[in-house]
Amino acid sequence: MVGPPTAPARTMMRAPMKGVRPLTTKSDSVDFISPLQADVKNLCDTLLFLVEKNCPPETISVLNNVKALAKVYDDSSKDEKAFANLATLIDSLRNDQLTIVGSLFSNMCNLANLAEHVHRIRRKKAFERGESSFLSHHSLEEIVADLQRSGKSLKQIRDQLCSQTVEMVLTAHPTQAVRRSLLAKLHVIAQILEANHDEYLTPEQKRNNDKILKANLLCLWRTDEVRRSKPKPEDEARNILHVIEETAWDATPTYISRMDNFFISHGLDPIPLDATPFLFGSWAGGDRDGNPFVTPAVTEEVVNINRYRAACLYLNEIENLLFDLSLHYGSDELLKYNDKITAEAEEATKARPDLNITNKIKYKEFWNYVPPTEPLRVCFSHIRDRMTATRDRYEALLDNLPPPPANPASPIYTSKDELLEPLYIMYRSLIETGDEIIAEGNLKDLIRRVHIFGLTMVKLDIRQEAEEHTNALDVITKHIGIGSYAEMDEQERINFLTQILEGKRPLIPRSHPATGKAKNVLDTFEIVSELGTEALGAYIISMCMKPSDVLAVEVLQRECSSNCGESSLPVVPLLETINALQDSTMVLGTLFENKWYRKHLETRFNSVQEVMIGYSDSGKDGGRLTSAWELYKAQEKMVECAAKHGVTLRFFHGRGGTVGRGGGPQHLAILSQPPGTVNQYLRVTIQGEVMEQDFGLPNLALRTLETYTTAVLKADLADPVVVKPEYREILDELSEVSCKKYREIVHGDARFVQYFRSATPEQELGLLNIGSRPQKRKEGGVETLRAIPWVFAWTQTRLHLPVWLGLGSALQTGMNKAGGKDLLREMYEKWPFFRSFFDLIEMVLAKADPHISSRYDDVLVKEQEQKQFGIMLRGLLVETIDLVLQVSGEHKLLDKDRVQQRAIDTRREWLTPMNLAQVELLKRWRSMSVKGVLKDGVDPEEGRVVMDALVISMKGLSSALQNTG
Repeated sequence: MVGPPTAPARTMMRAPMKGVRPLTTKSDSVDFISPLQADVKNLCDTLLFLVEKNCPPETISVLNNVKALAKVYDDSSKDEKAFANLATLIDSLRNDQLTIVGSLFSNMCNLANLAEHVHRIRRKKAFERGESSFLSHHSLEEIVADLQRSGKSLKQIRDQLCSQTVEMVLTAHPTQAVRRSLLAKLHVIAQILEANHDEYLTPEQKRNNDKILKANLLCLWRTDEVRRSKPKPEDEARNILHVIEETAWDATPTYISRMDNFFISHGLDPIPLDATPFLFGSWAGGDRDGNPFVTPAVTEEVVNINRYRAACLYLNEIENLLFDLSLHYGSDELLKYNDKITAEAEEATKARPDLNITNKIKYKEFWNYVPPTEPLRVCFSHIRDRMTATRDRYEALLDNLPPPPANPASPIYTSKDELLEPLYIMYRSLIETGDEIIAEGNLKDLIRRVHIFGLTMVKLDIRQEAEEHTNALDVITKHIGIGSYAEMDEQERINFLTQILEGKRPLIPRSHPATGKAKNVLDTFEIVSELGTEALGAYIISMCMKPSDVLAVEVLQRECSSNCGESSLPVVPLLETINALQDSTMVLGTLFENKWYRKHLETRFNSVQEVMIGYSDSGKDGGRLTSAWELYKAQEKMVECAAKHGVTLRFFHGRGGTVGRGGGPQHLAILSQPPGTVNQYLRVTIQGEVMEQDFGLPNLALRTLETYTTAVLKADLADPVVVKPEYREILDELSEVSCKKYREIVHGDARFVQYFRSATPEQELGLLNIGSRPQKRKEGGVETLRAIPWVFAWTQTRLHLPVWLGLGSALQTGMNKAGGKDLLREMYEKWPFFRSFFDLIEMVLAKADPHISSRYDDVLVKEQEQKQFGIMLRGLLVETIDLVLQVSGEHKLLDKDRVQQRAIDTRREWLTPMNLAQVELLKRWRSMSVKGVLKDGVDPEEGRVVMDALVISMKGLSSALQNTG
């Protein structure tokens, strides 16, 4: 029997959770700003001290001069003379000196980011002790208190938490510019910062911490910042697993235990054992959209990596529990189970003595003998043998060796239910024998991990572009003589695909002529069928425009399956352009009215349809305002359409790190969703630098889990804000104006593409080697460029164009209407969606700098007409900032968010020299290379130095600005 025990186990844990903050908050009794400033100063001063010891005096003099002039410029409120002096100095530096300048300020920005992460952790702990208020009110206690004040009962809140799920999908999208080797050292430094604020540290401990800190700072400085080769998809998959192993593996059961304790302290049952408040997915090794390096073989290898690493983690937990659970009695159920598995193992061994292979010599405990009078250990020893066999199988496959012979006495695990069964039996045994407090410890954590992480830690999504499926089907239909699938109109495609799905005759013959991309598509579906649903998540169709795009995948799943599609993956259309969002109800409505599809959805997926909405390409397509509003309206309409057909709709939010790609604080983003669209389920991408910000440190991971949990809780239970018709009317008008202006400039102005390529480092971003995927889907203009480099390039120059372009014209239109300004102010104050939109825009505008941006034009843009184009864009930026301030009612950007304002101000004097260095390096690099290849006659070593310095400048600015992609 697999499942939670029938009787709740809570009698032994009635005491309130130690350390829970009382709901009435004291005023701050702790100074937190000074420790943060002290941490930043100490880290940067120590780094500079170490650099001075390891660099020649001439270089140190240069660094000090740059620092001094940068500070003069920053303190003088951007005096033109100070700026010119700094630019002249930087332009005069040698290439190796520019490398040192970029590296120093890049590391300082990384250290400042780190200090702020630790600062947030420090504030959170003080808040939980009741010593301080906390600026971001996302704690479970606060949100529950808010909901209770609005009339929700504690039981309603608990029931909601027991049934809701947040699935975080970690992607391989290339926005993390910092090497993992450097991140590891930063994590150690963070641990030292946390430890140093312990008032009970001894002098000896402080001295040791100081040594470790200096050693890691020196290692940070001495480690090459430049990635020398592009990562493979398998490397990206390993990096994602590293994130899970380092923090999420422990954070998830820890946070659920906190929720347990909260409810137990209020007299309610804990969260059920089989609840899955969190799940984790991955795209690394499964996202083949535009990535020729993700092949069927790569997908299979990545799944094997996931299974191997999961088995290693589980074995560590199993070994510990085997040693700890030394009880010499157990329930009748456990004793009978042990007798059964022991007898089966003995029979299997007798039948196949040649397979009596033992790995016990490898075990750290009980490698030779498990006491038969200790039933928990007997049970765990059997689990250990099976998990060892599982690990060894996938280790052999990864080493390209034949897997060990299958041993019937210790078969490998193929489903998480097989692992859960004995764990539940032991859990129930402990409850039955009065040992609840033991059951509620590490064994309970292990059961929860199995429910959350399964046997692969992450479920791998498969993603492919709709056009690739069309091409594969076209090859097949031509081969079997029924014409061209690609040339069919939409209704013909739907009729053809439905006929195939309703019939039993196969469409694809065993021998088919598919080669190249078409064969790759068919092979992918075959490997998907073999790997199964335990290891895989969803099949996502990017650039999905029509109902036939979904049906085509269903046909290919069934045709390439070994079991007639009985283990098919859920098919998720990704709507990522403005037109796709506007046509969303047509796509879904047609699918739900298709009898085969509706029946399939009901029998395979309990009438649940998932839809992914893309923030990146919709923003690139029509600008940020139009994208945000069309996403909002499309979600409302899709939910209404699904309800009409008796379907539960779930949304998968494809957010990036930057605001231009839907990024920003998740709590704010979730609460700004249209009412009724969360429905106890949230699936969202986490990528690049956001992974580090959310899961880089153990306490950050806990904070992230709490933020997601409380946001979904509040989004579902809080009373929805009524959106007045006049709000919608004016936003429709503003969106139309914004989109028109955006497209007029980006797609309509002949100067735009050349200006973009001249005035930004777009062409040089590939030098970063931060992702396996090419920058473009195919050759062409801006429309072929992926959304990440599109945003990344504009962020580097501090113009941030994708975030605000078109917004100024829209706001001016709104202000000019009678009562328009007052209406926009009212919308900002009362409508969470509108407020969050402007708060996020404001955060990015605060990082913009027209003065810095103009430097790129002055040095890199050759033609006068394009220089005028840049002047026009910066004029629009200044105008937009003024109009945004009128809507928010502030005198200065981020007046209402002093924490973010302080973070930007802290880095400002480091940003300016890095931007100036980047401009000069772009000039030098472009003079010695063509399309990234050095010209004849250029010294290769000098070219390498310039390239390294340029890469370091891009990485440094990325770290300083944080949400770059």
